[in-house]
Amino acid sequence: MKFLNNCLKVARIDNWLGWIFCFCFGSIFLGFPSLERVITVLFAFSFATAGVFILNQFFDREEDRENALKSNLPVASGKMTPRTALILSLSLIVLCLFLVFIVAASLISLFLIYLALWTAYSVPPLRLKSVPIMDFIISGVGAGLLPFLIGIGVSSKPNVSISLILMSAIALMLAHSGGHILQALGDHEADHKMGVRTFVVKYGRKKGVIIMGFLSLTAGLLPFIYAVFGSLPSSYFLLFFLPLLLCIPIAKRYTATIKNPTTENVVSLQKATRRYGIIIMVVVGAYVLVGKILGL
Repeated sequence: MKFLNNCLKVARIDNWLGWIFCFCFGSIFLGFPSLERVITVLFAFSFATAGVFILNQFFDREEDRENALKSNLPVASGKMTPRTALILSLSLIVLCLFLVFIVAASLISLFLIYLALWTAYSVPPLRLKSVPIMDFIISGVGAGLLPFLIGIGVSSKPNVSISLILMSAIALMLAHSGGHILQALGDHEADHKMGVRTFVVKYGRKKGVIIMGFLSLTAGLLPFIYAVFGSLPSSYFLLFFLPLLLCIPIAKRYTATIKNPTTENVVSLQKATRRYGIIIMVVVGAYVLVGKILGL
């Protein structure tokens, strides 16, 4: 039981709920695929994501020990040995590829790109998490674009609106890039101490908060811009308007953080973003699901 509990903790499932949202959003974007296919690929995607998160902790264990927010993670705290974490990571990745090969072989290439990208993010000598600007771009592609495309691939619909897919993907990429910078803001002190040159370490917390806000605001405004220019059906306008009220508490904490980007304010912003972000994802997901059922 203790080992299983550590396995769940090391997977850090709560940190990739937004990735699951992108996958699920993509899977119903073109219509409803087979439920069996969706569930199986979702498990495969979850195994892959858990695997790369564990791999990241294997290589980040020294930095995590210096991070007040991450020092209690299983690998950093010694509750799980690095060797066990590495074996668990590789096992999950192999299981992921096996499931994809059996149920949705056409998605193998996307999964391999997904795994390769996140491996390059964490593993030396590339270790792209230490390359400023590339760090949050990788997150936008790996956490926003690729999960969305994998979800799209589950549907296997022949008639695909490339422009609509790109418009949605851009918004998801920007949102996840902003989210990555927010995470890096909380890791700033430990990363700086251990010489991990993230965007926030190189350019400072203040600029990090500004760029994060710009990316997040742009992601939120894009659907309205698309609707104004007629690129999206008017029936979807309500979808983008409803979550705005939920952004108010986040905006308040963002204002406090940009004025004084202390660790306390950053952590407060992170908590608010996670709490209300989950509600926003549920609202948007429910609206899209109902819209698809009603044929809107």
